Amino acid sequence: MSRIQDKKKMQDTRYMIHDKEKNKLGILHLDNKGFSLIEIIMIIIVVSIAIPALLILVGGEAGRGVEPELRITATNVAQQLMDEIMTKCWDETATTTANCGGTVSYSDLGIDGGETAGTLSTYDDVDDYTTGGVPAVVIPAGGVSYSRSVVVCYVPYNDLTTTTCNTTAVLGTDYKRIAVTVTRGDTTVTLTTVMTNY
Repeated sequence: MSRIQDKKKMQDTRYMIHDKEKNKLGILHLDNKGFSLIEIIMIIIVVSIAIPALLILVGGEAGRGVEPELRITATNVAQQLMDEIMTKCWDETATTTANCGGTVSYSDLGIDGGETAGTLSTYDDVDDYTTGGVPAVVIPAGGVSYSRSVVVCYVPYNDLTTTTCNTTAVLGTDYKRIAVTVTRGDTTVTLTTVMTNY
C-alpha cells in the first residue's frame, strides 16, 4: 500500500513541476489570483486618507484661481471710469466744456448747478464724480456687479503724495488727486492719478 502512495506522490510532484514550468511560460498559477482581505482593507484605508487630502488641495487652488480674473475685471472697470473722468474739465469754472484748457479759478468739489447725482452724462468736470455718486457696473456675462466709488481731493503742489484729502481749494495748488476704487466681494482695486489745472 505504501508503494502505491509513493507512486501517487511522485505523480503529484511531476504535475506540480509541470505546472511550475507552465507558469514560466506565462500561464497563471491558480494559487496566486486576486487580493487577500487584508490587502483590500489596507487599500481602503490608504485611499480614504489620501482622497480628502487631495480634495482639500485641489479645492483651495480652485478658489484662488478665480481671484486673478476678478482682479483683472475690476481693474478694467476702474480704468474705464478713470478714462471717462480724465476727459472732463479740471473744474466747473472752465469757460466752456469744449475747451477746458487754460488756468481756471477754484470751486468746491462735488456736483454743481445743472448736474444730477448718479447721472454721469451731466457731469462736466472731474470733481463731480466725488460726491455725485457713481452707479455700480453690472458685467453682462453672468450678471456680476462691481461697486465703484471716486474720491477727488485738492493736493498741494509741494506734496502730491499726501494722504490728506482737502475738499476745499488748497492755497496755490493746481492739482487734484483722483482715486477710483472698484470692489466686488473681497477684491478691491484702486487706481489713482493727479490731474493738473492746465
